[in-house]
Amino acid sequence: MEILQTNWLCRPMMIEQKSFDLLSLYNGKQPIFKNIKHAVNQNIEKTAVIAIHGILTKKPGAFDDFLGMTSYEKIQEEIEEALSNKDIETILLDIDSPGGEVNGVFDLADFIYESRLKKRIVALANDDAYSAAYAIASSAEKVFVSRTSGVGSIGVIASHIDQSGFDEKQGIKYTTIFAGSRKNDLNPHEPINSEGLKSLREEIDRLYEMFVQLIERNRNLSIEAIKSTEAGLYFGKNAVDIGFADGITILSSINKNRSITMNEQTTNDLETDNLTKYRTEVLELIRLCNLSKVPEKIEEFIEQGVSVEQAREVLMELLAERTKKTEILSAIPQNSGEELMMQVAKARAQSSI
Repeated sequence: MEILQTNWLCRPMMIEQKSFDLLSLYNGKQPIFKNIKHAVNQNIEKTAVIAIHGILTKKPGAFDDFLGMTSYEKIQEEIEEALSNKDIETILLDIDSPGGEVNGVFDLADFIYESRLKKRIVALANDDAYSAAYAIASSAEKVFVSRTSGVGSIGVIASHIDQSGFDEKQGIKYTTIFAGSRKNDLNPHEPINSEGLKSLREEIDRLYEMFVQLIERNRNLSIEAIKSTEAGLYFGKNAVDIGFADGITILSSINKNRSITMNEQTTNDLETDNLTKYRTEVLELIRLCNLSKVPEKIEEFIEQGVSVEQAREVLMELLAERTKKTEILSAIPQNSGEELMMQVAKARAQSSI
């Protein structure tokens, strides 16, 4: 039975650090988490808009809407629904988030990356897509920013709160009985020991490498270029220049055909409505092959008269095989036993924000 109650901040997070006033949730001040509803019609014909707002967590909670949070499970469910809807052609990820929990984000990112072969998926930083939120955005086919929105913060962070001094002032002394020398590593009522600090450091470094590899795959950037950003933030044109975004745009009003359009800078990437059926299929084959990084398949598919659906099946098999060879499928340690991450996982059920 787990008796130790580890502080929730010990969980590795992929989040842009900000100073938040928790009391503002209750005293009528400005909320600490932005959860505004953007001026977007959620039922626009042919386009599914998936809202990814606020702090990101693995599983949904009862107070997510109140706290301005979104879970990875909810995001995946909405994307799956859009993928199965024959009337939907484009999935737009409307992102406004500083990031969130590590657990679950790599699985969601892989799911989005593989789903690009099924339907067009585009991400819009509207206004923030930092850290875990950028891991999600980068997995889309294209990433767009406005002149003032930001992306980046490619890093991982965890905190241990030592409240032993506070306990002493309150006249409280904790005595923890445990078996296994590492069981008490992250006890918030004691200073962190050298072994616990070393384990936490190693886990942060491991997750950071996974994050960097994810961005390398999604954005076709070098490991060196990504690490050189030092988890910095990039806005507007700077985000495009560094390779974290594909263009500057805004979410325009609905046109007469009830479809979402980008501005002139991005229209060519998204619209093929005026092309003939044959040319449309050829362009789709080219797009899928380029997305899968196998352009050599283009000529083969065209010569053999392979349909778009047949090409998707072939490319998805290739992509699945490639994904199996990477080390970015899960943020859960493989051989953690009862060490750091097991403590964190068990403490999570006892902790609350």
